Amino acid sequence: MYHEILPKEDIQAIHDTAMQLLVDVGVQFPYEPALAAFTKHGVKTDGARVYLSEEQVMKALADVPKQFIIHARNPEHDVVVGGGGPVFAPAYGAPFLVDAAPSSEGGPSGEGGPSGDGGMVGKRAPSMEDYVNLVKLAQALPNQDMSGHLIVEPSVADAGTAHVRMLYAHMVHSDKAFIGSTVGKKGAQHTMEMARILFGEELKDKVVCISLINSLTPLGYSTEMLEALVAFAEVGQPLVIAALGMAGSTAPITLAGTLAVQTAELLAGIVLTQLIKPGTPAVFGSTSTNIDMKTGALAIGSPELSQMILAHAQLARHYGLPSRSGGALTDASYPDAQAAFESMMSLLTTFNAGVDFVLHAGGILSSYLAFSYEKFVLDDEMCGMVRRLHQGIEVSPQTLAYDVIAKVGPGGNYLMEPHTVKRCRKEFWKPALCDRGGLEAWTQAGQPTAVDRARQRWQKLLSEHEDPALDETTAKQLEAYVAAQGA
Repeated sequence: MYHEILPKEDIQAIHDTAMQLLVDVGVQFPYEPALAAFTKHGVKTDGARVYLSEEQVMKALADVPKQFIIHARNPEHDVVVGGGGPVFAPAYGAPFLVDAAPSSEGGPSGEGGPSGDGGMVGKRAPSMEDYVNLVKLAQALPNQDMSGHLIVEPSVADAGTAHVRMLYAHMVHSDKAFIGSTVGKKGAQHTMEMARILFGEELKDKVVCISLINSLTPLGYSTEMLEALVAFAEVGQPLVIAALGMAGSTAPITLAGTLAVQTAELLAGIVLTQLIKPGTPAVFGSTSTNIDMKTGALAIGSPELSQMILAHAQLARHYGLPSRSGGALTDASYPDAQAAFESMMSLLTTFNAGVDFVLHAGGILSSYLAFSYEKFVLDDEMCGMVRRLHQGIEVSPQTLAYDVIAKVGPGGNYLMEPHTVKRCRKEFWKPALCDRGGLEAWTQAGQPTAVDRARQRWQKLLSEHEDPALDETTAKQLEAYVAAQGA
C-alpha cells in the first residue's frame, strides 16, 4: 500500500545500530525530573546521560497508542492521528515572512512591509497581526486539518508571553484542533490551563492538543524541551517527538547513519513519555535531511529529504508508532516554480509514505526560515490535489456506466446525459486557484500569475472571516487569563 524504500533487512540494521547507540553511547537528558523517571524504572544513567536496553525500549513502546483522536472545540474538526489519512497542519516556527508583489511589479526585492495590499515585497519580521491573520486563514483553508501553533515567530515587545497570545488566537479565531506551546514547563502549563477554560471541564484523559518536542541532534534534548515533555506527558497529552538531523553537520553524512542517530534519540524520548504516564500518545517524528555541501545550508527541497521521509515512515511502522514527517517543503525563498516542484515532491512523498501527521503542510519557504501568505493558500490547494489522487477510482456498475455507453454508442457524446448531469458536481476535484480558463481568458485578465491568484484568495478569505461562535463566559475567561499573564 505504501511506497517503501528499504528492504526489511536494512530496517533491521538501522534498528540494531540505534539499539547499540542507546546501550553503549546513550542520550543526554539534562533535566532532573526526566532522569528521575528513568532511574525509577531501572534505566541506567550516568550524570545526564541515559542508557537504554532494547528490552526496556520495546516494553515501553508497547504502551504507545497506534491511533488517537485530538478533540477540537468544534467536534466536526476532531482529527484522528494514526491508521488513516494524514493530518495536515500549517508550517511551524518560521522567523520571517516573505511578501509577494503583483507580477506587474517585477517580483520580490528588498525589505518588505505589510503584505495586505501586495505592494510591498521582500523579507520582514512577522507581527502579531500577521499571526492572527494566519490563524484565520488556517481556519478557512479546507485542507488544513488543524490551526497549528507558532506558525511564524511574531515580533512582540514581550517574547516571554508571546505563546499565550498565540494560543489565544488559535482558541478564539478558529475552532479547529490546535498545537500546544513547548516554551518549557510554563508553555505546557499555560496551554493546559487555557484548554480547560476553552473546553469548560476538567480534561482528565481527553486529548485536546498535540505538541512538538524537538530532540537536540546528535543524541540529546534541551532542558526546555524536556520540561514541556514531562509536563504534557503527566496529563497524557500527545507529543510529537521529532528530530532534525542535518546529514553532514549534526548527523553523519550518510543517510543510513542519520537514520540510526535520530532513531536512537527519538525512541529514548518516546520511552520517557511512557515511563511518566503509560499510554500517552506519542508520534515518531522526523524532518531530517542533508546539508548543501557548497553552502552548508539545510536542504529541505532535496531528493534526500524525500528518501528520509520514506525510510522514517517505514521505521515508524516497524515500531508500530504513528509517524510525523514531510510537508510542502522547499529551499526556495519565494513561491516560484522551484518552490512548487520541491513542495509537491515532498508532499506527495509524504502521502505515499503513509505519514500520519504532517507539520509544514502549508506556507513554508527558505528551508524553514520563512513563511508566505501566498504559498500557504497554494500549498493548501496542493494538499487537496494530493488527497484527491489518493482517493482512488471507484469501480462499480454505476461508475462503469455500461448502459450509458451503450445508449450513446459510437460517435456520440455524454455531455447532456442524465448520468453526467447527476454526477458532474461531485465527480472531479475542483481547484480554487489553478487556472483552467485557457490562453485567451488569461490574456484578457491581464496575465495574472498563480501568486497573483493566491494573493487575491487569501485577501478574500480574510475579508470574509468571522470568528467561530464562542460563549461569552468562556471568551471573557480567556481574555482575563491572557491579561493575567501580562500578554
